[in-house]
Amino acid sequence: MLRTVFSPALQSSLRSASASTRQSVRGYASAPSSGSSTSNLPLLLGGAGVAGLGAWVLMGGNANGVPSASDAKAAAGKAAAAVPGVGGAASALNKDEWREFKLKEVVPYNHDSATFVFELPPGTDSGLSTASAVLFKGADSSPVKDKDGKPVIRPYTPVSTPATQGHMDFLIKKYQGGAMTSHVHGLKPGDSLSIKGPIPKFPYKANEFEEIGMIAGGSGITPMWQVMQDIANNASDKTRVTLVYTNKTESDILLREKFDALAAKDPRFKIVYGLDKLPSNFKGFQGYITPEIISQHLPAPGKADKVKVFVCGPPPQVESISGGKGPKGSQGELKGLLADAGYQESQVYKF
Repeated sequence: MLRTVFSPALQSSLRSASASTRQSVRGYASAPSSGSSTSNLPLLLGGAGVAGLGAWVLMGGNANGVPSASDAKAAAGKAAAAVPGVGGAASALNKDEWREFKLKEVVPYNHDSATFVFELPPGTDSGLSTASAVLFKGADSSPVKDKDGKPVIRPYTPVSTPATQGHMDFLIKKYQGGAMTSHVHGLKPGDSLSIKGPIPKFPYKANEFEEIGMIAGGSGITPMWQVMQDIANNASDKTRVTLVYTNKTESDILLREKFDALAAKDPRFKIVYGLDKLPSNFKGFQGYITPEIISQHLPAPGKADKVKVFVCGPPPQVESISGGKGPKGSQGELKGLLADAGYQESQVYKF
């Protein structure tokens, strides 16, 4: 077997390039999205240094050699795949490549929702940052297409933490007429689904804000839970969070047991539920979110950059609360109740 021995200088260069790559890709993964959530910005931009050096070494260290396009692409792919995830493990996902993951388990949650547990390769994690998402597409063997025959692609946020190794969990509500939710709910353990990511959303940093207000509706709760877990798992993060979470009925409330337990033991968290119709002895408000609900529960807009408000839910709710998102996934103009209450665009983020 041919054994390549690197000189001390080259070994040092490799180590430096590898460290630079990890920092670049991590920085990219935590950067805010500047366009559509389905855009495919090249993850390998941060890994170009190592990829080029790897190709040069494979050619025998000939500085005058020019690697073929296929060799360079292969080397770049290996370099990107070796980048550690948030928990220090290698990332199972690739932002520029669809990868198929096998469904390990389906855990029913309520009448129309379930947690879908997908296997990750041993020793890997999702590689996601807080807060980010992934894209779903039907596996090659079971594609999901729209009425025009085009692949259906949808974003989803895991409910497992980014550092979780060995599996990635998604709590998914089945919507009538929803092509992807119907497909996912039809999967059985052993079936596969194509997943790509991470798709960076809001780059959360501990203690960046004194208070965070969250307004969520239905399955729009998942990115909120991702941020809340990050704060809950970091005792040094002093950020206070108020979640206003609306649903049709009490049985529609997702992750309620986790929210209630968190609020009961951690004074940093306050949970406010809203339902279309209140059952007896239910603690919460009835009906739509109003200016009074916002002024009573959310951090005051006068605190400027010390507060942030996150919004995620059905499009009509988002439109009413903050105005809808703009073209290609942009944030769009701030409108609705939050604008009327005096919040600035810089204080609001729409997932």
